[in-house]
Amino acid sequence: MFGFKKKDGQDILNPLNINKNSMVEFKLKELEEQGFFTFGKIIQMDVGQRPFTRYLVYSRSEETEYVFEVYKGEEEGQLETYLYFLDDTVPFSEEFLDVVGQKCITTPDGTEYERCTMPEYDYRIDGVQGSLKVYDLNSEKIEYESEVEVWDYQRDAEGITEYLNIEMLKTNGMFRIFIGQRFEGSLYKVYQGMEEK
Repeated sequence: MFGFKKKDGQDILNPLNINKNSMVEFKLKELEEQGFFTFGKIIQMDVGQRPFTRYLVYSRSEETEYVFEVYKGEEEGQLETYLYFLDDTVPFSEEFLDVVGQKCITTPDGTEYERCTMPEYDYRIDGVQGSLKVYDLNSEKIEYESEVEVWDYQRDAEGITEYLNIEMLKTNGMFRIFIGQRFEGSLYKVYQGMEEK
């Protein structure tokens, strides 16, 4: 179940075994009216203790992009899934780098998030180092590779844990800020597309 997509000798972690004709439907209240989403890219993230996959999915009814994040679960065949949207991008600056990694971070709208993991005595720690590889489903080629640093935050939002992830690409220093939440496997359905010969 936790497979690799192989085309032209290129491997990419693809736990949902999707192809460019696959679609996904979310049963989340915020997305129910948007219908089916198509897959555009597969992003393999080798960050932290276990690699994971991000799928860029696009709404067919609105021109909206989401990040569908999938980890291999603790038990065989189980998947841990998250859905994020890209909230903001910030060009590299030393000032912003000083902010990320602190115990708490406050967004411009006043929402406060706390680091998911933090040493007991440090006020700031570096992000988790790793790499990413972007596979384009239409061209069937690796489009981009980069070293990456990731900081994870969370907050309680009316009984739901909301996550804020800050990711810095080492190739250009760009920060990307994602906001989202974890959801159960029963809240999405993947429709496998036919592979073209």
